[in-house]
Amino acid sequence: MKKILKYPLFVSLLLGSAWEVQAGDFPVPFNTEKEAAPPMSAEEAARTAKLPPGFHLEVFAAEPDVQQPISINFDQAGRLWVAECYTYAEQPVRWNDELRDRILILEDTDGDGRADKRTVFTDQLTRLTSVLPGEGGVWALCAPNLLFIPDADGDLVPDGEPVVMLDGFNAENIGHTVVNGLKWGPDGWLYGRHGIMATSVVGTPGSPKDQRVELNCAIWRFHPGTRKFEVFCHGGTNPWGTDWDRNGQLFYTNTVIGHLWHAIPGAYYRRMYGAHLNPHAYEIVTHTADHYHWDTGAEKWSDIRQGVTSSTLELGGGHAHIGCLIYNGGVWPKEYQGKLFTCNLHGRRVNMDILEREGVGYVAHHGKDFLMMEDPWFRALDLVCGPDGQVWMNDWSDTGECHDSDGIHRTSGRIYHIIYDGPEAGKPTVPLPTWLTNRANADFGSEDVAALLNSGDEAKQAMAVRWLSEDRPDDPATLETLLKIAQTYPPGLVRLELAAALQRLPDEDRFLLAGILTQFEGDRDDRQQSLMIWYGVSDAVPEFPGKAIDLAIQSKLPTVTRLISRRLCEDLESNPGVVNSLLSTAEKSGEDIRLAVLGGMAAAFEGLGKAPAPAAWESFSKSLSAHASEETAKTVQSLSVLFGDGRARDELLAIVENEEADAGARRSALSNLARQTDEALLPMLKEWTKDKVVGYQAFQALAAYDDKGIPPLLINQWQRRPGEQSVIIDTLVSRASYASALLDALEAGKIPRHAISPLQARQIANFNDETLSQRLGTLWGEIQVTPEAKLKEIAEWKALLTPETVAAADPAHGKATFSQVCGACHRLYGEGGAIGPELTGSDRHNLDYLLGNIVNPSEVIPADYQLTVFTLKDGRVVSGVVPEQNQKTVTVQAAAEKITLNVDEIANRETLPVSMMPEGLLKALGEDKVKDLVAYLMTSGPLMDSGEGQ
Repeated sequence: MKKILKYPLFVSLLLGSAWEVQAGDFPVPFNTEKEAAPPMSAEEAARTAKLPPGFHLEVFAAEPDVQQPISINFDQAGRLWVAECYTYAEQPVRWNDELRDRILILEDTDGDGRADKRTVFTDQLTRLTSVLPGEGGVWALCAPNLLFIPDADGDLVPDGEPVVMLDGFNAENIGHTVVNGLKWGPDGWLYGRHGIMATSVVGTPGSPKDQRVELNCAIWRFHPGTRKFEVFCHGGTNPWGTDWDRNGQLFYTNTVIGHLWHAIPGAYYRRMYGAHLNPHAYEIVTHTADHYHWDTGAEKWSDIRQGVTSSTLELGGGHAHIGCLIYNGGVWPKEYQGKLFTCNLHGRRVNMDILEREGVGYVAHHGKDFLMMEDPWFRALDLVCGPDGQVWMNDWSDTGECHDSDGIHRTSGRIYHIIYDGPEAGKPTVPLPTWLTNRANADFGSEDVAALLNSGDEAKQAMAVRWLSEDRPDDPATLETLLKIAQTYPPGLVRLELAAALQRLPDEDRFLLAGILTQFEGDRDDRQQSLMIWYGVSDAVPEFPGKAIDLAIQSKLPTVTRLISRRLCEDLESNPGVVNSLLSTAEKSGEDIRLAVLGGMAAAFEGLGKAPAPAAWESFSKSLSAHASEETAKTVQSLSVLFGDGRARDELLAIVENEEADAGARRSALSNLARQTDEALLPMLKEWTKDKVVGYQAFQALAAYDDKGIPPLLINQWQRRPGEQSVIIDTLVSRASYASALLDALEAGKIPRHAISPLQARQIANFNDETLSQRLGTLWGEIQVTPEAKLKEIAEWKALLTPETVAAADPAHGKATFSQVCGACHRLYGEGGAIGPELTGSDRHNLDYLLGNIVNPSEVIPADYQLTVFTLKDGRVVSGVVPEQNQKTVTVQAAAEKITLNVDEIANRETLPVSMMPEGLLKALGEDKVKDLVAYLMTSGPLMDSGEGQ
């Protein structure tokens, strides 16, 4: 890293005034470990280690000089930085905030191989999982924050308090899969890892939710210069190791479901449980290794808690892999150069994998295990190549496994030096080539990318494709260049990076490049290429269905055809013409295409109880029947049942209960089951609220049941389920008794006031319960305001929203706010819902018009948009507008969903002379968002790709 960045010294949100506390006040660490026998001495553990000939293990540092070394990294001066994490605690405590964590610098000043200088850089941290020097200071992960501690003069004394660079990393509901693993990428980005146990919503301090990034079980990265944060790839369980090979490709290690993954930008990999945040990822990439390190045929991963079996020991030692190093240090013998090493927690060893190219990517074979330890307390966490070309390893030193139910031993810890001094010893080399690391330089530009593209070298061309798509995705010249490269039938890594680049291109342009990539029939059985192409076009399929159908029909990769078909068929009810076009076109195509389209249809409708038959279904299904296999015939029959009488309840129930079934199918099945209230379903719904896949649908379905156990269940889940908090509140405002419990939770501080939106607050007011309304006014605020108060509010906003203020606002941010807050009901420039009036042709450039309609939405309201409140016989209240009705049913369009009510379940119906649009909306948004929203509403045309209004 060559550029020194200077940051303002903001007060750390995490540390506050604790920064002034002196080192002498550092809390004394204590042990809760239940194991009576102490660990081996560090020297004895090193002496008894088993390594290949020519290698030996030395102790660089050990307790009491270093304890709980959760992370290590070198600086450019060759000093070893160590993160000591004392606040990590056993379950259910997770974090002990009465303790503190610290960062050490260890040096060997006399060259005897042992650290003899120890500097405490800071001891004022908590929840510290990683430390990394660079860019004029030190970076530290202390969930919920990524901190930067400035030390511009390099005197190993902080220049001031930590700067919070990112916040929002979940630590409250997460233990051993907490955010971790800071490393500098060769591209100059700061990379990190995130586990599966909770979802984080991450952004720069103060940024609103719509400008933040949601993630779980992912590799992420942050650019120190631009402050951009993004997810690099998704999947895994608890990733705890990352490194790059000399081609610039990133690999990471993981636990339980496969230990090694090739990190392709934008890829979705297997998860241990739950579903990816992107519901249209559909299918996922499998792990890179062709083997496991435990006996998967005879054991579950959790069986290791009872001890390591002989078969698992022979296979590699267990499922938990910590740390990742691709050795390119130059000193070790050639047979180890480029090999991947990872620490095996249960096997007390270091496994070695052999990376080889396979298809467009890689495969990893099991090499001979590299290091074996006798010490039963050995718990290595990482492997780092030092400036000397040798390898350094930090040992947590504990008897517990990663779930830490037996306590923590805080007063032990070691850092070992793995040394080769045999006859084949070479000289230390720079691990990564200059052409790769030059990307981090400030002056790296388009000429450098062009030189790599023209180099004729596969690795250089592949990385150049990546960097070109990162730097100038919207430039027409970028698309032209990528298309030319694709047309040359480039090598595998280049094709893979072209597929990954799709996600960065403008939506419409993606089909051109994908159309070329799907012609490489040799990639048909590659486990990642078809999926990478799908991830690249998936968002654009609904927007450009004609282009999507052309791509599906012309593709020589059946997986791409199948997944495009699935996405299009999911919109059958809202856009049947597209489905008919797909089927009619496929009918005239080859058998591979027809079968792939059929497979996509089957996946799209798997969780539905009943669906309208597409007009082209009969003809398309007959085109399959002549030479249909038994499996195809069953699929056709199943879809015909769906399009006829519909599927049985037990069939849908089996889909929901099958945790291995497709996530989309499980959600659809539960939504279909929930359409009919069934008391027998209630216990299952309560249990399904814990399910990470169908929890949202379960929370939603509970609104149909009047049960005193539901409110406490929802309130207790609210804090633990950030992604479902809004639907939990929706259910809590569906009944008067539930709303009372919600207000109790507000009063007790269990749920914050801001969690209730103005629309949800109005729903409580719709009960016409005087006690509830009074409590709502006290705890949340008044819904109804006097005409005088509304006029005063309009005047205040008008004074703020001067022409100069609106001109300086950001309409792109305003568009995001519109999509989040207004887009469900209003359409602007062809985007949004049709519940409320169309805004494109309205008098939007008149500030009086805008403020009058937003602050006082009920002043002038067409009859079609008046709010109708339905009180149901079971006590539930549903409110919205009524787009359609007949003698048997009434369709109610609420803000979040469309609800169909049977006429015989309605106890009372009242149409109010008020708008569905909530009052108090601008106050809820805040000044900054209002400025941007008004700027967007006043634009004269759709935003350009650059984000500027036309």
